Order: sequence, then C-alpha cells, then structure tokens
Amino acid sequence: MPEITELVLATLDQAQRRVEIASQNLANATTPAYKRKVAFTALVRNDQAGTDVPRVNISVDNRPGKLIISGKPTDFAILGDGYFAFRGDGGTVYSRRAQLTASADGRLLNEKGLALQLANGNDVIVRSSAFEVKSDGSLTDKGEVLGRIGVFGTASDAGDGASALGNRTSTAEFVLLPDAAVRQGAIEASNVTSGDEMVAMIEALRRAESGQRIMTTYDELMGRVITSFGEATR
Repeated sequence: MPEITELVLATLDQAQRRVEIASQNLANATTPAYKRKVAFTALVRNDQAGTDVPRVNISVDNRPGKLIISGKPTDFAILGDGYFAFRGDGGTVYSRRAQLTASADGRLLNEKGLALQLANGNDVIVRSSAFEVKSDGSLTDKGEVLGRIGVFGTASDAGDGASALGNRTSTAEFVLLPDAAVRQGAIEASNVTSGDEMVAMIEALRRAESGQRIMTTYDELMGRVITSFGEATR
C-alpha cells in the first residue's frame, strides 16, 4: 500500500530532521546568545495522494540564556527581552550577542565587524578604556554622558526574522524598548541544555526504529499474501 510506504518515509524523514536539529543545538551549546531550535510536527497536505503528511517544522526558543559574568567592559548582556543593534553594509542587524572589541577610532565592533548602535542610531564611540554603561544603557566616559546604548524589539518580539543565533535583520519593524536593562561585563549564554537535546535524539531514534518495524511487518505480510495467492491458484 502506497500510504504505508509514504508514512514510513515521513517517519524516517522526521527522525532524521530531529536528530539534525538536536545536533546543531548541541554544537552551539557554548555559542553566546544562541537560541535553541525546537522541532514540532505539522500536517502538510499532499495534493497528489490526497492525504495529510506529517512534516517537521522548526521554531526558535527565545528564552534568555544564563548570565555569565566576564568582567570585560566590552561585553554586554540584555536583561529581559530585546536586541542590540549593529550597523553593517547590508543594513542593521539585531542580535543579543555582544562580545565586542574597540576599534582604533573607538567604535565597539562585534565578531563580524559590525558597529554597536546608540538609541539614536549613531555608532557607539568611546574615548577611553574607562567607559561605563549603566543598567539603563547610559554610556559615560570619564564622567561625560555619550548617549544610551539602544535595545530594540518588535511589537510581538517573536516570529518574523528570528534566527537561532539570536539575530534578526531589519526586515521587521523595530522600536526602541525604553525600559530595557543592560549589564556591562557579562554575556548571555546559549539556552541549550544538553540533557534536553539527548532526550530529543533518543526520541528521534525510537521514531526511526518504529518506522523500520512497520516496514518490516508490511513486507512480511505482503510476502504471506503473495505465497497464499500462489498456493490458491495451483
């Protein structure tokens, strides 16, 4: 029966996708601000067969990771919702990861060389290594207020444009979050838990084993039917 074969193939495909997702999560367990991918099954209509086929879709777990104190003045973490803004040639990128380095001209750059932005949209430029950032994002250097580090979010703060690295592009409309809190000298860890990913992989392997058993049973039954039909026609 084609329906059984399709079901088994869909089951094996789901298992493979779930293992791939869990593996990617585990590989990024130490990536700062990485957001865990979550697999869920959704029914997709197969117009040719006229049936609903289960397929694995992916969502992003946007819960914040654990706060890690680094003590480095160029490390920042957001306490609660929101994203830092970084300027690049391709537009503005929003990310929760902010392990920065100061350039020769005082700009704070992320690992991709993108410049951290103030709330007014200008680059953050510090004048010395003695700069400080208060919990509300206010940036001071030798007692002089240079501006406020921007923390932005969308109306829903979920969905469009989100990626597992905690990054978003400027395709969504972002607004300044006035009550966001920033912690200097800290980074946000990945929200991946190794135990959860191992459980997900075990469940996926069991799904694959179930699909294989179904196919084996189906082959055995078909073999018996063919044998019985041959004996009946003698």
